[in-house]
Amino acid sequence: MIIQKKVKELNGALSIQITENHKFDRNDISKYLSMLETNKDQGILLTDSFESDYWCIVDFTGMRRYLKFDIDLYPELKVALKCFLLILIDTKFSINHIQAIHTNVKQAIVVSGGFKKTNVDAYEEYAMTKTMNSRYRFNDFTSRFLSFIEHTYRDLYDLKIKNMDSKNRDLPNYEVIIDFHYFMMEFENRATTLQKSKYFPIILWWKITGIIPMRPKEFCLLEWDCCYEEDGYYFLKVPRSKQEAKSYSEISVTNVIRINKNIYDTIQEYKQTVPPELIGNYLFSFKIQSRFFQADSITKREDMYHPDTLYWHLMSFYKEIIGWNNTDFYRFVKRNEKGEIIKIFRNYITPADTRHFSMCNMMLQGVNPLTIAKMAGHTRLGTQRNYWGHLEYFVESYVYIISTKARIHRLEKSLGEGIFGVKDKINESRIYKPEDFPLRKEVKNGYCKYGAFDNCTGECRFCDDFFYYPKNPDEGLKWLLSGSDHLEQQLETELKSLLNLYKNMKFNFATESYSMWIYVNI
Repeated sequence: MIIQKKVKELNGALSIQITENHKFDRNDISKYLSMLETNKDQGILLTDSFESDYWCIVDFTGMRRYLKFDIDLYPELKVALKCFLLILIDTKFSINHIQAIHTNVKQAIVVSGGFKKTNVDAYEEYAMTKTMNSRYRFNDFTSRFLSFIEHTYRDLYDLKIKNMDSKNRDLPNYEVIIDFHYFMMEFENRATTLQKSKYFPIILWWKITGIIPMRPKEFCLLEWDCCYEEDGYYFLKVPRSKQEAKSYSEISVTNVIRINKNIYDTIQEYKQTVPPELIGNYLFSFKIQSRFFQADSITKREDMYHPDTLYWHLMSFYKEIIGWNNTDFYRFVKRNEKGEIIKIFRNYITPADTRHFSMCNMMLQGVNPLTIAKMAGHTRLGTQRNYWGHLEYFVESYVYIISTKARIHRLEKSLGEGIFGVKDKINESRIYKPEDFPLRKEVKNGYCKYGAFDNCTGECRFCDDFFYYPKNPDEGLKWLLSGSDHLEQQLETELKSLLNLYKNMKFNFATESYSMWIYVNI
């Protein structure tokens, strides 16, 4: 297992990092016992002894994660897993990351029967039941652990892992995102004073992280004085530890990002709802929200708002405001008018999803990768490659919505308007005649009702102003039905061109400038 560790900086100009390759030594666990005692003394690890089956890890906010070692059927692997986790604890990985590794490696040990040669297929079968993102993490953590213990069948399992599809993060359907967006707009305008105060963090989470690619932890740690106005412009200070580039191949990450007046005003409005005695260092806190929720026990810092609290807060919003019942809340499903469960795609959004939404939106708008990296807190451009796969997903989902449900051409337009479908266009042509639109202009297979070409998108099939009236009904219907295919091909071509530009950009990290090499086949 390879771990990179920063040791120190010399004169603020040179960053020294040590790459450590850890291999498990079964005959000498004294160094692991030393790590255990050191972290116990620092209050990071709570346990009676190395042999205990129950460990608790604590971060600087007071948040806790519990590790249970209930794998007595595999005593050697149990010891190895404890040593593996002690290295991660000592290297100061986040407690959520450590718990995730603990859970996944335990699962891998059990389903493979202790990584037996004959259970490789059983391991694959189990891994393939997971969602894309969960499967990737499961395989990655397993591979690291097998490398750490230098397992006899490590290569066999690694080969199986490489043959699996390791795809991008599993995101909710795009239609869910659109529905949630309009619901949030309506909620902000129509909510009662109590409802708005109670769920103000959710309103701000959606507004801020939907535009700025922030991690949930960064949102939760926004300071009370996180935004300010300067010369008529508005800015937000994002709590990021990474600031200046440490090498020529890295980018300096900004922690001050310009925002619009709407976000600034919403933050100020939220502040007015917080009683003076509850104001602290952070914009959100457990203490502020405890006015609306009761907790059985408090083990975290009350002056902070924790990422797991944000997740719980969002799920409460789904239940209380959106109206999910207990079954829906735990199973995350929607029901049709007959009460039947529809379980086709993930129909809820998590706090971490919005970072991916905002990244994809900036990419699709053609924002250059340097700007995106600085806003997202990435020190290396290569990190953005992880998001490229999402772009195709968003394009496919957008085509589905625009061709079957709603043409969303203004941000403020409600989903109840502008419903488009082939049947609607045909029915309209049966009710009206071209003469009913005095300002009409003839276009392919029909007319532009009002001759308004100023804001023309160039694709009549998806326009509300298009009146379908073909001279040849058979050819016209074929053309109308092929609309979604045509749109998909057009968007895919533009997407490939955009990705080609990204891949061929040349950057100067010192001056933060860039140039493009475009290859043309002649």
